[in-house]
Amino acid sequence: MHRNYCSLLALVTSLAYPAAVSAQSAVTETAPDKQDIVVIAQRQAKTARDEQRAAPNLVNIQSAETIAKYPDLNAAEAISRIPGVALSIDTSEGRFVNIRGLDGNFNGATFGGVVLLNTQPGGTYFNSAARAVEFDTVPIGAIDRIVVTKTGLPEHDAEGIGGTIELTPRTAVGIKRPFAEITVGGGLETFSNNGLYRDEVVIGAPFGHRADGGALASFVATQFLYNDRRSFDDIEAGYADNQPVTPDKAFSALELRHYDYKRQRFGYSGEFDFTPAEGQRLYARASMAGYNEHGLRNRLEIDGLDAVTIDPANPNGFIATSASTVKTLRDYDETHRNIVVQVGGEHRFDAVKFDWFGAYSRATYLKHYDYNSTFAGPSPVAIAYDNTTDPDHPRLKVLNGASIVDTGNYALDSLNNQRESDRDREWSGAANLALPLHLAGDDQLKFGVKLRFRRKSAAPLNFSSSYAGSSIGLAQFTNGTSINNFYGLYPIGQEIDPAKVRAFLAANPSLFPAYAAGNPSRDARSSFDDTENVIAGYGQYEATLGRLGVLAGIRVEATHSVLRGNVNVTDATGMAGFMPTAQTRDYTNFFPTVQLKYSLTPSLVARATYSTGIARPGFFQTIQSGSIDVGAQTASTGNPNLKPIYANNFDIALEYYLPANGILSLGLFDKELKDYIATRTFRGALPGFGSLIFNQSSYQNLPGAHARGIEAAAAYKFAELPGFLSGFGVDANGSYVDSSVQLRDGEGRVALPGTFKYTANGALFYEAHRVQVRGSLQYESAVLFGIGGSRATDVFQDKRLTVDFNGSYALNRRVSFYFNAKNLTNAPLRFYEGSRNRPIQREYYDVTLEGGVKLKL
Repeated sequence: MHRNYCSLLALVTSLAYPAAVSAQSAVTETAPDKQDIVVIAQRQAKTARDEQRAAPNLVNIQSAETIAKYPDLNAAEAISRIPGVALSIDTSEGRFVNIRGLDGNFNGATFGGVVLLNTQPGGTYFNSAARAVEFDTVPIGAIDRIVVTKTGLPEHDAEGIGGTIELTPRTAVGIKRPFAEITVGGGLETFSNNGLYRDEVVIGAPFGHRADGGALASFVATQFLYNDRRSFDDIEAGYADNQPVTPDKAFSALELRHYDYKRQRFGYSGEFDFTPAEGQRLYARASMAGYNEHGLRNRLEIDGLDAVTIDPANPNGFIATSASTVKTLRDYDETHRNIVVQVGGEHRFDAVKFDWFGAYSRATYLKHYDYNSTFAGPSPVAIAYDNTTDPDHPRLKVLNGASIVDTGNYALDSLNNQRESDRDREWSGAANLALPLHLAGDDQLKFGVKLRFRRKSAAPLNFSSSYAGSSIGLAQFTNGTSINNFYGLYPIGQEIDPAKVRAFLAANPSLFPAYAAGNPSRDARSSFDDTENVIAGYGQYEATLGRLGVLAGIRVEATHSVLRGNVNVTDATGMAGFMPTAQTRDYTNFFPTVQLKYSLTPSLVARATYSTGIARPGFFQTIQSGSIDVGAQTASTGNPNLKPIYANNFDIALEYYLPANGILSLGLFDKELKDYIATRTFRGALPGFGSLIFNQSSYQNLPGAHARGIEAAAAYKFAELPGFLSGFGVDANGSYVDSSVQLRDGEGRVALPGTFKYTANGALFYEAHRVQVRGSLQYESAVLFGIGGSRATDVFQDKRLTVDFNGSYALNRRVSFYFNAKNLTNAPLRFYEGSRNRPIQREYYDVTLEGGVKLKL
């Protein structure tokens, strides 16, 4: 939600950074220092820069014109080009984003001013908060702009300690004539030489005429499709971690995983606008976007690698004498989908402005099936391995025992299927009224209310069976294709055929009697059904006193939560059963702000702000589900009594606006966090279990944390240079974040989990004579990803540097051709435990190539 009183937009964003960020089209018709910006060409880069300069708060705006100059596929990748934003990837594509380094669960997200929700609670980046929005569900063709708000206003939702992200949908406002935009493209995933396909269609038109000559109504509709088939290899390892009994580098297990994905992305959106008179507007819009993914994972797993001796032939190696092996196939199909439906209006009565909206937002995750078949292999076998000389490519050799890649040495051991239906839905409504006060120039008082009624549930269901029939060899289930060049080093045997596994299950329904009876086992630790309702109100005053702009106000949010779940309790005799639980939480928070903007010159702007924000506890952090073992006196549960994280934010910034939409900016920020939430292991009593003391794994509020840093940006096209050189330009930004928290008692402070210390974007481009060429890079430093029992077992996501290329040639004003190359550095997704020489996961994706044609009619 964003900006302020953009005439044609305030309504959509309501309390959100008003109109300029929500859903209109834009080109500034008044001076950029005016507060009332009328937008008629919102997709243009010039408009974005003008609105950024005019905003009373600190924002970054990326127009569709700029977004199209990068080879980005989805909204996550496009957002990550903005200063202070870092990208979290999944299967080589962007999924979550961090603002100013902070964990993506700390960000707010809206689409046309309506809160975007999380599709898969168990899949969120870091800490299982189940709040981070999967921006890979939103195609870039469905948005007109992206606004990242660094310092929130009272009219904005308070969620977003790191910042808030507004995706402005394609809009019908300002359309002067019918149009159509069509993109058709294809390409290659070079790792496996699989093809990809893309098409996008956008159409719009005005119709009817008002007495003043304006259009009575208009509409726009979009369609997006992107299909690809991605394959890659992944080595995952577990370490023994029981030093000094075993050497530091000894594996506990090693997994060689080969993935094949078929992903179909889709997006449909539309908007209808009715403008019966100037200053009066009603609109309706809807969007549905997401993807269906079918995945196959063939895996060779080697266990028992921690009982080792030093290899006498290699001082860097080990010999495990009693290893065991299994081969598995995971075959799953799932759909992620986000839906937003919204109606609203904006009404002007002389200088008084009133806007409102009502909306329904829903995010769903459906796992249609998730078959896992396991085939037991040779055991015991003696294996020599060396994971010290080259940690990313460990060497291994079978010394004696049966072959671990021979299909004939494996037999069916177990089968498992999981289905899941997760839903996150919210009804919301807002109204805002802006009144001129005439106390100081063009000042105004704005106030409003917002209601949000949310219900989020997760329901994973398990069906499993240990196969006890006559021995069935793996050969019956393979497709005859061998994987002999895994990582360029290892053979892992023949691929398991998913069709043959499914046929076997269909022929043997008795293997899943729980499924036949409609009574599967429930994953208690991942099931919940929560309600979260928020009632908010705000008031803010804004004025311009000469060169000084002042905005001050306060927001109040009252939160009512009902947390429901089922705890799996094992009593002292070993009997287990579910215990339904529910708990109500109510709390109220106040969010004051003071934001100052001083125009030293028309092009040089200084800002100083104090703002506040909140990050409510994650749904898995407060989860009422879990497990309690009375006999062992252990418990693993959420903590329904968690307080929300509250932030006091301080910012100063200097922005120098250059010709041709250029900018130089420098900013300092300090986020002081209260009641930071982290995983903890501790001893204590549990309600309902008397005086028993349990060893508990749960979440707790920590006393204090901070994130302080600096961010800088520079963008400029050297148009003043002579001839050919005038087409060159640079667009770069970077940030540094110093964060701190004490995660474990008795240890010093460490960086906040999920918080990048360094992030950077850079692009060199050439734009002239119908040609656009851009080479870009992104860098993110290593980050603490998972909290272990000690620093030695903490999990880190490794640093990553990617280089991309985008080029286009305009044949004429209606036809252009484009070419993209992504991940030219073949940068891996890599995780390690404790130190970089202990990698636990690394995936290499190689380069993705794409080309196509764009038509404007």
